[in-house]
Order: sequence, then structure tokens, then C-alpha cells
Amino acid sequence: MEKQQDEPQDRVSEFFERDHREIDALLADVAFDSGREAAAKFAEFDARLERHIRWEESILFPAVARNAPDLAMGPIRVMSMEHELIREGKTGALAALNACDAKRARQFVEAMERVLRDHNFKEEQFLYPACDNLLSMEERRIVLQQVRSGTA
Repeated sequence: MEKQQDEPQDRVSEFFERDHREIDALLADVAFDSGREAAAKFAEFDARLERHIRWEESILFPAVARNAPDLAMGPIRVMSMEHELIREGKTGALAALNACDAKRARQFVEAMERVLRDHNFKEEQFLYPACDNLLSMEERRIVLQQVRSGTA
């Protein structure tokens, strides 16, 4: 029997890395000194990043943990703790933008970006490839179908 070939759209790494790039572009598009416009653009970034985190925490991480429980206690636990730090940063930045305090918003964003850069690097270089290796093609398709449809 011939083994099915993986397609890029069936890889966790492909999907989640592309989402990282799209989210990064949203943040890069925020002009912090533009008042309400900055708050609106940052809110869009916030919503997209929160959706990404929810996909990981409610769909991807549990699927991988079923196949590799040791990842749940190590790398996945670390990623989840970092998600909390990222959430704190984006919540603080959005509150500062809504209060028209661009300087304070930038401080929150800079702190958040430091965590986020390292976090994304670890996901892209280690965790997502591990997901692609640990999950069968069918499991990856199910995970990505759930992500795309918004079901957990």
C-alpha cells in the first residue's frame, strides 16, 4: 500500500506559522499615535491573537497531549504560561490605547513582543514540527478542520 503524501495544507506548522505572520502584520499596522484608529487596529490584532491562542489551547495542544503526554507537562505547559503573559501585555496595551496613552501602550507592546518573539520561535522551530510528527495525517486534518470551523 502506498503511503499518502503530506500536503502543506495538512501540516500544523504551515497553518499556524502563516497565522503568526498575519497576526504580526496586524500589529505592524498599528500607528500608536493615531488615537481611536490605533485602538481599533490593535483590537483587531488582539482578537486575532486571542483566536490563535484559543485554537492552540482548546484544539491543538489537547490533541498532541493525547499522543505525547510528556509534551503536556513540558513544552505545552510553558507555551500556556507564556500565553498568559502575552494576554497581560495585549490587555494592558488596549486599555492604554483606549485611554489615549500611546506611550504606555507602546511599553506594554514592547514587553509583549519580547515574550511573543521567543514564544513564536519555540512554536515554529520545535512545537509545530513536533505536532506534525506526532499526529497522524488524519489527526492533523481533524485538528485543522476543527480550527477552520471554530469548533473545539
